Amino acid sequence: MLKWLKYVAGVFALILMLLIYQGWASDIPHSVLAEKYATGASDFVDLPSGARAHYRMQGNRDGHTLVLLHGSNASLHTWEPWVSQLSDTFFLVSVDLPGHGLTGSTPADDYTYGGMVAFLKEFVDTVGLEGFALGGNSMGGGVTLSYALAHPEDLTHLVLVDAAGINAPPKPGEERDYPIAFDLAGRWYTDWILENVTPRSLAAEGLRTSVSVQSIVTEEMIDQYWELARHPGNRRATGKRFAWYRENGSRNLDVTGIALPSLIIWGAEDNLIPVSAAEILNQRLPNSELKVFESVGHLPMEEIPTDTAAEVRSFLSRP
Repeated sequence: MLKWLKYVAGVFALILMLLIYQGWASDIPHSVLAEKYATGASDFVDLPSGARAHYRMQGNRDGHTLVLLHGSNASLHTWEPWVSQLSDTFFLVSVDLPGHGLTGSTPADDYTYGGMVAFLKEFVDTVGLEGFALGGNSMGGGVTLSYALAHPEDLTHLVLVDAAGINAPPKPGEERDYPIAFDLAGRWYTDWILENVTPRSLAAEGLRTSVSVQSIVTEEMIDQYWELARHPGNRRATGKRFAWYRENGSRNLDVTGIALPSLIIWGAEDNLIPVSAAEILNQRLPNSELKVFESVGHLPMEEIPTDTAAEVRSFLSRP
């Protein structure tokens, strides 16, 4: 029996060593990543808390301002398809949230919804934004709803794209297929490994699992996600964020008091946050409308940017 256990332990150790050897990925210095990804309209601003936010301001400065928040493990780059569609009319502001993109980890070290709301409030006050529409995808949608609960006076509209914050049991035939990294992150026995062992295949699998329009998942897109995940501090922040999700993720945000006009956009084939969550969100928000797109997954703004941006244009242009 003891010999058998030693054999199993030895095989396990060999497999673990192989995985570490194949997937070991060091942090990439901020300067290297900034040279590659802080392009075009990218800028940085130092906030009073000591955080340094990476952001972009693009489009028509005389138009209505729309602030856009990306999802978990993404970055402000996810909104560029909408920028190309909407910049003629609207002033578009995108920002890397704490623990993401080129903002990286922050002195507050708080990657909960509350921590991100505090960061966003500090950011918009520092750059002088007020009376703006706020939009978010996935985790960014949860932050959007949380910001609306905390600071409704700042906002004019909400745009919620496959937003987190509402949990719903799957309907019959409705499947959820989480990326492997989602299952592993935020656990004490995997966090150290994931902070150091991040094979490119994890980024590729996560993207391909998240979308229905597979043609958008290019080698360049995979590299972007994989490399920005390795910004100093981002992988540790991801572990902290997912640990918080595991403790609090089943709690629904109480959105019934949010009276702001709200546009809900959802992919019918989203297998991370199902359409049933969109329907519940639409029922609970008192002033909302829901647009569901067939054959689309978790990233409608990238999968079908023309159609989804047209809905945003119509929504924000109403008197």
